[in-house]
Amino acid sequence: MLRTALAALTPFALIALIQFARFSNSETPWERVKARARAAASAAMKMDPGPAKPFYPSELTPTVSNGTATQEMPLDALARPAAMISAGESVAQPASEAEVVKERRDVARDYPPPKLSRKPLLDGSKNYLPVPNAESSDADDLAWRKSVVKGTTRCPPNRRPFHTILTAQQSLYQQWQTKIFYYHFKKAQAAGGPCTEMVGFTRLLAGRGDNLMESIPTVAIGEVGHDKTRGFMVINRPWTLQEFVKRAEFSERIKEDYVYIAETDHLLLKDIPNRATPELNVAFFFPYMSPVPAQQSAVVKRYYTGDHLDVQPVGGSPAIMHVNNLKKLAPLWFDLSVELKADREADRAFGWVLEMWGYSLACARLGVKHFVWQQLQIEPSSAWHQDVSAEDPFIYHYTFGVEYSREGVPVVGSVGEWSLDKRHYFGAAPPDKLEPPPACAQECAWTWWRMFSEAIGNLSANGQWYDKVGQNTNAFAFRQHASFQLGTLGKAIVSMGPWKIGSGEVFFYRRGTAFSTWGSGTWTQLGDTTVELTLCKAHKLDFDSASSPRKFTYESGTKQGGLRDLSDTYGSPWADAENAVVAKVLGEGPWRFNDREPLSFLWGGVLDTPWGRGKYAPIPSSDDLQLTMPTGAYRMTLTGCYTFKATRDSVFSSGSVLKGWIPMKGVSMEYTHWRGPWRCDV
Repeated sequence: MLRTALAALTPFALIALIQFARFSNSETPWERVKARARAAASAAMKMDPGPAKPFYPSELTPTVSNGTATQEMPLDALARPAAMISAGESVAQPASEAEVVKERRDVARDYPPPKLSRKPLLDGSKNYLPVPNAESSDADDLAWRKSVVKGTTRCPPNRRPFHTILTAQQSLYQQWQTKIFYYHFKKAQAAGGPCTEMVGFTRLLAGRGDNLMESIPTVAIGEVGHDKTRGFMVINRPWTLQEFVKRAEFSERIKEDYVYIAETDHLLLKDIPNRATPELNVAFFFPYMSPVPAQQSAVVKRYYTGDHLDVQPVGGSPAIMHVNNLKKLAPLWFDLSVELKADREADRAFGWVLEMWGYSLACARLGVKHFVWQQLQIEPSSAWHQDVSAEDPFIYHYTFGVEYSREGVPVVGSVGEWSLDKRHYFGAAPPDKLEPPPACAQECAWTWWRMFSEAIGNLSANGQWYDKVGQNTNAFAFRQHASFQLGTLGKAIVSMGPWKIGSGEVFFYRRGTAFSTWGSGTWTQLGDTTVELTLCKAHKLDFDSASSPRKFTYESGTKQGGLRDLSDTYGSPWADAENAVVAKVLGEGPWRFNDREPLSFLWGGVLDTPWGRGKYAPIPSSDDLQLTMPTGAYRMTLTGCYTFKATRDSVFSSGSVLKGWIPMKGVSMEYTHWRGPWRCDV
């Protein structure tokens, strides 16, 4: 029997060996696919005259629907500055529907199966690639974009258009965000030229309809009941998508094979390329929804029986996917979101990203994998520095506010004196003349401010903004320290430290800031030997001396505090005290360095660091400082705006460069699951 079976298999084995030899001795299957694609693209560009009428985003006149009636209107009215729009202007009619949406065969169907990346995500979870070199700077699936000639009416066959579905709630808060989103959508779409893949647009509104339906293509679907959302209205996203894909209107409106699920707080910096395939969605890695931490992992394992690292830390937006995947995912995405919200443990573990977990769990259950593409989006905040230009994202997601002191020092965990946060505008839209960020604010603040100012300014000029608006970005001046002056006591206490207080420690810094075991605070001098320290609450500190303080009492003399190291002496002889660079850093802070803080520059060249004490001194014939600390020696260069760079190298000729900066860190950070102590044990 066995001999007969082996004999029967011999012909098939020979065929397999021949096929293996073919591929082993020449190009790989993927190389063969690429070669065919290049040949097809070349032939198409030479012979195909292109669509009868090339697609230009500004020429579309789509319809708006509320499920019962439709109306035609110009798509680009919100996108153009008022100077470009004249009364009674007629909008160019589009080509016929077939000409606008007709595309060649989806080349992604020739891609190899999604490949597991060798580089796991930061939390160790998995990532999959649409093409083998997807993570390189010259990815095969993006190569066609480089071949597009500016102004051409012929697009390469690799172009795979997608339809943007903007999910939105029926509220003023999301309405003004929608207007800004749509403005920048049209701008990015037009800048992408006739070969942009970012083609159709539909706002999917959870509600009965509103006045924006007169100017923005919209489908309105009634909200799901409170018994499903339990007040968590984001569940309307999978609900409306589930209902939308059931309607005939979905296929009538969405002619593209792919969709991009967008949120109202996305700002499009440029047109997005389609990197999804029929087998692979594209999404963004959210580090605050990892399946690795114990609390989240415990819930994930109850809702998914496979490897919990298969549950990728992605949400349903931003996401680009084939319409078949959307139709498959939407029902389970909705059902799981409802289940998770009703599950107290899951609700507590997942919090405000619960609906995103509903999506990722649905994908894991249904075997839908993702290419987690970090360039897709950026989520800046004052808590972490992100260089918009260097990261070159397609989407600016303003889910976190950006907060600064008047000087441009990032304020972490609380509202800054300059503050741009969407949550300030629940009841009224942002004003049309937003005050700019402080000069030293990070690039992300300037990018967000410019994009808001441009959109709101043009919409206002065209009569499409709001009469009632909210407060400006500079309406939060809680700390009146613009004229903060250091007296004798102040100069002494900022030059020494840390100071023991309660069960922790505190440093005092210039500009009236303080940094403690529990987070940031403020201080001001009340008298010759008296300071008010605000740390969770106000504390009056009475020092033993104005010029040489060592100890203090507080709480009406019932508690005591003082220097941790009583050998520190302010005013003792120090040759470098008058050095210009030393004068800039002495008592300034708290500096964050190598992801830790505080780094404090104290009297006598003492450098107090999270790793222990070190020294600092001027480097002769330069404007730099030598830092010596337990972690190594560095050459420090002040780079302005409360930042520095430090090069680790014994001869200062080359080496790794680290950055230092001053944050103002509060006792807790809202919106990110991170929580500091709820009280200060002072």
